[in-house]
Amino acid sequence: MDIDEDIFNANLELTKAYCRLQIEGEVKDNAKVFRSYNPILDGKPLFSFKTEYFNFDIEPNLNHCTLTTWAIDPLDTENTVENLFVEQLAFKKESLSNNEFKEQSAGKIIVSEIDYTFVDGASEIQSLGLIDLYDMPPIDTWFYLIKTEETRLVFAWIPDEFVHYANEAVLVNCVDCIQWFEDYS
Repeated sequence: MDIDEDIFNANLELTKAYCRLQIEGEVKDNAKVFRSYNPILDGKPLFSFKTEYFNFDIEPNLNHCTLTTWAIDPLDTENTVENLFVEQLAFKKESLSNNEFKEQSAGKIIVSEIDYTFVDGASEIQSLGLIDLYDMPPIDTWFYLIKTEETRLVFAWIPDEFVHYANEAVLVNCVDCIQWFEDYS
């Protein structure tokens, strides 16, 4: 895997700082907390949210969560992910001052092989909406994107407070297209 370490590390620090601000802001659920970048496409927000109730408990005594709906299929439209990646990085840079880059956040890096996703909703539901229907982490957490011969890889920063939820998505993902970076091979 060919990673430019300087860009990887700079984008990671930017994303850590931005995610920290999202956590410290208004209390939001897993689906909304890291989807603050939500551009308008054809007059509609890219993401909309809906609370869904299930006839089973996702966690003890919890049978509902907020799910994310994309206005478009991000994997069907040419360059959608690549364009969104560039735009969300610019949005984060504009939103932060240099002073906000200094705070360090604990967390983990998750990698999503977005071209191998299987749209079944299991990862989304088990992560209580943190990971979406397309097995992608929330857009605010994206910090690096590369294309290999086989797939595109989205690297995302998951703050410690949300690692449990992301791990639930990793565990139930039937095609193993989302993995922790340290486990990625």
